[in-house]
Amino acid sequence: MKTASHIIAAMALASISAPAVAQDYLPPTELVDAALSDHPDVRGWEARIAGSRSEASRLAAGPHEWMISTSGLQRSVRGFGDFSEFDLALSRGIRLPGKPDIDRRIGALGVEAAENAHEDARHQAALQLLRNWMDWLAIAEIVTINAEQQTTAESELAAIERRFAADAAAEVEIELAREAVAEARAATVRSRGQLSRARSSLAAWFPDLPLPSAPPLISVPIDIQTLAPLRDKVLSNSHEIAFAEANAKRATAVADRARADRFPDPQIGLRAFSERDGEETGIGVTFSIPIGGGAREATTHEQMALAAAARQDVARVHRSITDLADADLIQAGAEFDAWNAASSALQESLSVITRMRAGFLPGAVSLPDLLSAERRHLAVRLMEAEARARASVANLKLKVDAHVLWLD
Repeated sequence: MKTASHIIAAMALASISAPAVAQDYLPPTELVDAALSDHPDVRGWEARIAGSRSEASRLAAGPHEWMISTSGLQRSVRGFGDFSEFDLALSRGIRLPGKPDIDRRIGALGVEAAENAHEDARHQAALQLLRNWMDWLAIAEIVTINAEQQTTAESELAAIERRFAADAAAEVEIELAREAVAEARAATVRSRGQLSRARSSLAAWFPDLPLPSAPPLISVPIDIQTLAPLRDKVLSNSHEIAFAEANAKRATAVADRARADRFPDPQIGLRAFSERDGEETGIGVTFSIPIGGGAREATTHEQMALAAAARQDVARVHRSITDLADADLIQAGAEFDAWNAASSALQESLSVITRMRAGFLPGAVSLPDLLSAERRHLAVRLMEAEARARASVANLKLKVDAHVLWLD
């Protein structure tokens, strides 16, 4: 037959155990989607995409425009009198074959880079939301734990005061119990201040995301084995890599354009003139072309060097994301193992503190021993809550980086 202390322990464990594995402590996906879309960085890149599309249209149209020039003058010829004369010219530069295709390629790659930067900005906003949201939930649980510990300390103080009134306890025990209450109250007040700060930060960055009045409890982390396949998705779905690749391709296209510009574009036009009040008129075709020099050759080498550097940026970003994917998976595994250990410690601590509290009521356990056990139990509860939050954040971060959470 189970003892009363065993029954109390089982009930207490059930009351503080985390809820089901389902991550229903996260905000609804449609609300997250709206919050991410409204993030300033995401909005900013939406504007930059529009700008890159306009740039692509400008590049497709080319750098040359029609130019019109005219002059009018009054000429005076000795012995012949005064004459009105004018000159009119219409001209335009012509891109050499191959250059229009390069310009269109540069424009398209600029749009591609901006679109990937926009998606990466959304990714970074999702990580920020995850951090702010989970900080809020984690601190809210700390507030709950501290408040429960304060209630327990106040109950123990009341019990000691009753014993003291019955001459069954010393005054020093009251002082010890009051000290424990003061510590618990200080911890509760401090954690409530941290909770207000976390909530205000979340509301400041995501003002349109409605927050529940009572923060939900962070659930049990998912086993790392279910997350292992996501490591490769972090690489394949990385918009940061795609952004670097598009920039490298664009830099290569710009270098190709500089190489093509070693042969300058010609300018052709039509010229008409009238002299001596129309006694002499003419119309003809004009042709001009710059004579390229060392500046064009230097520009070509400059852009080729920038393209080579951009290709190295791709290698750097690829290694960085590979490191991130590996770190995400390793961190998720380590935090899950740490939570498992903390969870086991909490069950043992709960069993001990339940027996200590039950023994304190009839006087079988002294107050100093109980207070020492209470402090150890509080530390274990806080450790388990922190470990559970860290493990949950680690596996959720892996999901966000893999684009299977909030970004799919």
